[in-house]
Amino acid sequence: MTDTPTARTHTREGKHHQTSLRVERSAVSLVLEHGFDNVTVDMICSQSGISQRTFFNYFKTKKAAIVGAEPPSIDESRARAFIAAPGDDLLPDVLTLMSAIGPREGIDEQLFTDRLRIFGAHPELMQEQMERMTRVTAEITELVYLRLGRGVAVDAENDADRAFRHGQAELLTHAMLGVVRYMALQWIPDFERLTNADAKPAQRALAPTLAESLDRTLTLLRRTLSIPGL
Repeated sequence: MTDTPTARTHTREGKHHQTSLRVERSAVSLVLEHGFDNVTVDMICSQSGISQRTFFNYFKTKKAAIVGAEPPSIDESRARAFIAAPGDDLLPDVLTLMSAIGPREGIDEQLFTDRLRIFGAHPELMQEQMERMTRVTAEITELVYLRLGRGVAVDAENDADRAFRHGQAELLTHAMLGVVRYMALQWIPDFERLTNADAKPAQRALAPTLAESLDRTLTLLRRTLSIPGL
């Protein structure tokens, strides 16, 4: 097999991703064990098996390793599935889409869960993550805009109609970002309470999954929106 430049590039990218992921996992596990303030870059390097020089080639700060190197992005296949999803019930589809926002290589579920636990203890890190998510709001808004426009004949819309639909998409996107933040902050205490060392086995079995938390949040949202006067 010929070792082409493209193949070498993919190999380098794969190694870069694996090293970055190893460092992130080490940083997150150390913070869960020792607390954010007690973890140093030296500790992360030691657990990851890398030098400080390598660490700073990947991350600017300790916080960056904990929050993650890859900026949040939307998987192309999920985006297409969202636009083509059957039915007109947007709320669960938008929440599901947003909860799947992650790095290009896909979400490491355990790492994602552990990060949420850290965010619960350190609101400033949660705020930073939410700010990172807002960088993809334009992309989400466009997807919602396209979803709202399904079945609408292009020549049947005027500029005012399109502007109104875009306003709807933008409002829904920003509102759902707040709902996702609420969901995470509600899920973290439940998860921590039911999975800590003092919890009984039966309680640990009841620890809510993210999917269950999403469903619970959606039910609360629907009931809230149905209140007369809203």
